This record gives sequence, structure tokens and C-alpha cells, in this order.
Amino acid sequence: MSGVTSMCRYWLSDERGYHRLLHFFRAGSYHPERLRASWQRWVLSHAPLVEVAGRLVVLGDHTHVVKDGGRMPGVVSLRETSETQSKPDYFRGQCWGAVGLLVGSLSACFCLPLSLQIHQGFRYLGEEDANDPTLKLGTRVVQMALSFAQVNDRPVWLVLDAFFATASVFRLARSVWSVALQQPLVQVITRAKKNYVAYFPAPPKPPGRRGRQRQYGMKLVLWEAFDHADFFREVTLCIYGKEESVRLMSHTLWWKPLGQPLQFVWAVTSRGPILLMCSDLVLDAETILTLYCRRTRIETLFDALKNTMGAFRFHFWSRYLPRHSRRPTANRHLKAPQAQHLPTVVACWQAMETFVLCACIATGLLQLFSLKYHEGLWKQQVLYLRTRSRELPSENTVRQILAPLLARQLLRSPPKAFWWRINAAVNGDEDDDRQT
Repeated sequence: MSGVTSMCRYWLSDERGYHRLLHFFRAGSYHPERLRASWQRWVLSHAPLVEVAGRLVVLGDHTHVVKDGGRMPGVVSLRETSETQSKPDYFRGQCWGAVGLLVGSLSACFCLPLSLQIHQGFRYLGEEDANDPTLKLGTRVVQMALSFAQVNDRPVWLVLDAFFATASVFRLARSVWSVALQQPLVQVITRAKKNYVAYFPAPPKPPGRRGRQRQYGMKLVLWEAFDHADFFREVTLCIYGKEESVRLMSHTLWWKPLGQPLQFVWAVTSRGPILLMCSDLVLDAETILTLYCRRTRIETLFDALKNTMGAFRFHFWSRYLPRHSRRPTANRHLKAPQAQHLPTVVACWQAMETFVLCACIATGLLQLFSLKYHEGLWKQQVLYLRTRSRELPSENTVRQILAPLLARQLLRSPPKAFWWRINAAVNGDEDDDRQT
């Protein structure tokens, strides 16, 4: 997928077919939420799900996409967070929040995309009313995971990076409880920041002393615990795909920003020390570290969506949106459209999310093909591949194998097949449409 024009090349469409495809993504006859819910239900019933302690494993994160359209909704000024000095400090683009489901097994898995949504630039829709946009940006991914867990009634582990190590994230995750488990529906695992501190439980109040029981005891600078090597135990775990010896320590401490206890895990791996936080107080430290090491699967998913599937190569825009500068400027200067033009801008916003959702469905199908038919796919591989990164073929490898096979199969389909009906709807005239 390289935008709507790539579909026109595939269907051999002219200008009329191009406008019909644009109308498909902007149409109000369907809603992306219903399509997203149907996709999630299908995944839960057909995909080999990874379950840990009775919970599914969901990965969440943000990704930035460079966009410099002057009249494209959702385009804001973003800060470059990578350490590459050749990139500018700020650029214009879109911030997408994503949640994906871990499928396969813990040793060989994919992050199957469940939902991707634009998480900044709501002023284009007249909805930007948050006093702290950064705080709200962190909780939107948690809200996506909560919606998935509530709609499908499935408890999940939500694995996030250090950006989400805030009290609002843990508080929102604990806001919905599972009646069957008597626990929060979403349990959060994230990496703590180096400057965090926590407190031991306060000792019991002596008898006869006036006042209430103290809640916080001795203060602990969490990162300084790595200096006490005697408290660590040595175990063997799979860290980022490789078996190695790891030194571990875990303890339940009170975290003052949340006002509740959390489980903290200290780990020393070949990549250096790492400090993790978990809202579940009984999960063992080995499982917490193993789940967090699978978080890199969502980074691989972003790479597949951007480079293999072309999920963000759309060019939807609206002439009713005030033109904005292509240079990075303060986001507080974003201009909202006029009230009578707001439905058109909302339809453009919906078209972008629908386009990305279609790419997510295609990516998920490629991943399921890889999980179920990986042996047969490797036998069909004819293109040069220097080394195999792992046992499962990647999304790009599966796409290269299936594309010619699918094209030959569709061309051999009978005249009344659904393929030709879609072709007639895109390219045929109105008489042909009525005949089909």
C-alpha cells in the first residue's frame, strides 16, 4: 500500500475509480469502530493467543509519522526523541497510539495490531481542552487497552515503556475491575525512570501513641539498590531472544505519586541494569522481566507498518481546514475549522484511521500465515535471503511469497466471483454495477 493511488494501479483504475476509492474511505455508511471491533473478535477466535496467568499480553506505544501537509488533520509539531544528530529537533507529523496483541508463543511471537488511532491534534476537531496534553497522551493508550479488555471481557497484561511510568496510567488501569478475578481488568508492566523513589511500609505504631498509623516508612532511591549485589539472585532467562544469566531482585514498595504499593523488579542483564514496575503484587519477577522483553515486538510492528505495508503513505486532506505552516510551530497556534465545515474534517480524520486499520488487518493476516504455515512458506521462498533472523518468516517475506500466488489465484477465479464484483464496483459504470 502506497496510498490510494497504489490501489488504482492494482485495480487498473482510471480517475473515476480513484474518486470511488476516496469515497470508500470517507463514506459515512460504516464506522471504523465497528470494523475494528469485528477484527478484534475475529482475532480472539482464530489467532494462537499468548496467555500468562490467565491474561492476554497487550503491548502499547506511540509512533511518529512525518507529515507536512498544510491542510491535513492531526498534523502537529513533534519533538525528535532519537539520538540521531542528523535529524532536526522538531518536525511536523502525526502521533499515532497503538495497541497490539502478542500471538504465537513467548519464544516465537508477533505483535498483532489491534488498533491504531491519532493521539494528537484534536484541536482540528474542536476537542482539545486538556490542560496537560502530555499527561493525556500517556493515558490514551491505556484507554485503548481498557476498551479492548472491556468489550471482549478478557483481562490483559499491558506492557509499556518508561514514558508511561506515571501515576495517571496506573490509576486509570485500576479503575475497571474484573468481577471473576477480583482484580483490575488491566495490569500494567512498565520500566521505571532512574530518578524514582519509593518507600518501605511504615512500622506498626507503638501502643498508646496518639494519631493514625503512618503509611510511608523509610525512603529508598530505587536506582541505588543496584549497588547492593548481595540481595540479587541469579536465574537463566530468555532476554530479547537469547538465553542468558540474569541477576534479579523484587520487592513491594509504596509509590507516593500513586499512593498505593507497586512491585518493583531490579534486573542486571548483558545489556545493563533495568528497573521495572508492575501493578500486580503477586506476579513473579521472572515473568515480569520476560514480558517486558517482548515489548520490542511492537517496534518491529511499527517497522512493518511503515516500510512493508505503507500504512501511513496516505494523503487525505480537506480544503476546509485552515492552512498551517509546514515549519514546526507551537501547537497552541493550531486553528480549528469553522463549525459548518467540521463534519467534512471529521470524515477526513476517519478516512486516515480507516486506511491504517485496513493496513493493520492485512499485517495481522500476514502474521497469522507466518505462524500457521511457516514451514511451507520457507519452502516457497525463492528470493535471496542472506540469513534467517528467526524461525518465523517476517511480514515482508510472507508478502513476497503470497503476492504472486494470490494474483494468479484471483485471475483464475470464475466470472461471478466476489473479486470481479469488487473490480466492477471500482472500474465499471453504473449499468455494470446494477448487473452484478
